[in-house]
Amino acid sequence: MTEIRLITCVGVEHDLALLPHFLAYYTKLGIPAKNIHAVLQASLENTEEMVKAASLLNDYGIKPHEMWIAPYTSDSMWEKRREIQKTVAKADDWIISADVDEFHEFPDDLKKFLAYCDKKNLHCIQGVFIDRLAPRGELTAVKQDSSIWSQYPIQADVMCTIRKYEEGGWESGTVNVMACKGNVLPSKGGHGALPRETQINYIFEKQLGELKGIEKPFFRFSLPLRVHHFKWTDRLANSLQKRLSTPGVSTRGKMYGEALLNHIDGPGRIQIDEMPIRKDRLLDRVPWKYKLRFFPQHVLAVRISDKLKRLVSK
Repeated sequence: MTEIRLITCVGVEHDLALLPHFLAYYTKLGIPAKNIHAVLQASLENTEEMVKAASLLNDYGIKPHEMWIAPYTSDSMWEKRREIQKTVAKADDWIISADVDEFHEFPDDLKKFLAYCDKKNLHCIQGVFIDRLAPRGELTAVKQDSSIWSQYPIQADVMCTIRKYEEGGWESGTVNVMACKGNVLPSKGGHGALPRETQINYIFEKQLGELKGIEKPFFRFSLPLRVHHFKWTDRLANSLQKRLSTPGVSTRGKMYGEALLNHIDGPGRIQIDEMPIRKDRLLDRVPWKYKLRFFPQHVLAVRISDKLKRLVSK
């Protein structure tokens, strides 16, 4: 029987306030406690934050898969998540591998949507990051007594705004694997899948980060698969500074982290004046299955148009 599993790693020193919202969201999607595999990470043993995180998991009937006591690095974290997947998942299972600040929005009931993906023989489902901001872009503390969606109502494109000044290849870091089969392992960062001997079938026919136009706000905001990114809280600056100072941080990660810090002003807010903001659009009313057919065709049309322009200009 195919199972849906959630794998996550919680940095309890910085992400603890998000954990109750995260657990409530994914259990509401229908993922049972026995299928939630959480690593709790901290630099020191037996901290107050670690005890609290374990207690929150226990409230949902979840036992920590591991208590990882070590400095955080992305390489180590993704190695752990892949090892968990190899240990707990069957090839036919569906794996949702999400950071605690990532809330995956699927276009239909989760079980129905993944059943559709099975019928289409798909192996890897990717979506775009949608950055959730508090009013005026302020980096506010996460509250427990109100909906996280109402606390961070602005849907922005912070990632592409900041990263567009980097050299080529940054687009792949603005998308994420939302679900993959048990025998498809996520790459570092969770943006794509590691190569394997047999073909990986993607929902958009190829890796989403490679689609032409993926960096454009209209394209991103119209996709029916979204990763709502609740990174932009009062913990952001301290978390970035700590991770940037940890030995083993990647060159790309350091570049992105420093760029983020440069976009936080003195009072503690993201500079949103130049950020594209997602609003309700007519295209939002189009059924999601039509959208899935539309986007690969749109990309093909753009490629043909670009080729014709080059031919005419010669």
